[in-house]
Amino acid sequence: MDISLFKILRRLAYLIVISVFAFIELGKGSARRTFEFFTYNTGHSVVEDRVLLKADSSELNLRYYVEEALLGPVSLDFAPLLNEGSQLRSLMLREKTVYVDLSGEAALPVQGGAEVFDGLLALNRGIRRNFDTVSDVKLFINGNEVFFEEFREIFG
Repeated sequence: MDISLFKILRRLAYLIVISVFAFIELGKGSARRTFEFFTYNTGHSVVEDRVLLKADSSELNLRYYVEEALLGPVSLDFAPLLNEGSQLRSLMLREKTVYVDLSGEAALPVQGGAEVFDGLLALNRGIRRNFDTVSDVKLFINGNEVFFEEFREIFG
């Protein structure tokens, strides 16, 4: 067999394998999600649309959403919701309540951005807006529930 023919067949095989994986990923589907952020200059609320892969479980879809929100906005004109370095420690969906535990960095304000309360409120609203099966969101920082009374007044 000619070496150049072997190279062509090998590359064709690679292309087929990559195509199969791409079709598998497309078969999983995707969902359009909205994320609320704030502008640096005025502090006004702005919304970004993103397309996220759909997972097999609602809990995993929620995890993808929160992790994406923690990454921050795409636009450099918008401030992140929470302080840089904030991480998702755990997320559970029980009944229709989402429990989100964030790392301690989430308790620190964003330089030039929104207050901690506003960032957590935007995250709470985003979860409720994008996942209509969720009736309640409980947010924790290092295992301690935060702003539960304030959120109860807002969301009833």
